[in-house]
Amino acid sequence: MKTFLLVVGCFTNLIIAAQKKQSEYFLLYDQNWNPCKADSAKVLVYVQKLNDSAWQWNYYQFKGPLFHIETSSDENGKTLNGYVAHFNASGKIDSAGYVTHGLKNGKWYYYEDSIKPQITAEYEMGKLLQKERTKKLSESDMQLKPGEKEADFPGGTSKWVKYLQKNLRTPDRAISLRVNGTVIISFYVNADGELRDPRIVKSVEYSVDQEAIRMIKESPRWEPAIQDGKNVKAYRLQPITFKTE
Repeated sequence: MKTFLLVVGCFTNLIIAAQKKQSEYFLLYDQNWNPCKADSAKVLVYVQKLNDSAWQWNYYQFKGPLFHIETSSDENGKTLNGYVAHFNASGKIDSAGYVTHGLKNGKWYYYEDSIKPQITAEYEMGKLLQKERTKKLSESDMQLKPGEKEADFPGGTSKWVKYLQKNLRTPDRAISLRVNGTVIISFYVNADGELRDPRIVKSVEYSVDQEAIRMIKESPRWEPAIQDGKNVKAYRLQPITFKTE
């Protein structure tokens, strides 16, 4: 895994060199990682500036799902710092976590055949400290105690579904490519009811992935979860299906 990160970092250094400084742009590569036009492209790279100290590089199959994400602390991609994720050939997340100067640091999650983490590992600058399999929750563990409340969209699930249906826009690129599939986004609802940190856990194709993230980002506030009489953070997974045929 470390070798792959270093290789991708080298590609990043190569492809940024001829680009103007922009907040976001696209790069196309053929099967040999040579710059090319759309008619021979195998890889689409979506580069976006997250803030003054973070640039995210999203590597897609040209007509298919995401296969890698990395974050650098500079626009030249020389220093890998931040969120990194790997996806399998079908676009499902395989592993994800954070790196500092290219080294795994903090918690990393491994998903196996699930869209929920199956293994959690703790790293300190590339050194594995501990690794454990996620414990399965029993029915009693998942039951709400008196006074507790799950995070919810105002009006409940039916209103949330109506929001998604009303605001969904199928991108032109998806229509052109006849894209069909279900994107799954993870996010959390903070103590103020704001939806934060949307991440792709099941990718379909660049344009529909970004449309799914847009709808999560633009959602009205939710009613936050309540535990021990206080508003608390709550995590959610949201599937969004696109049909162009």
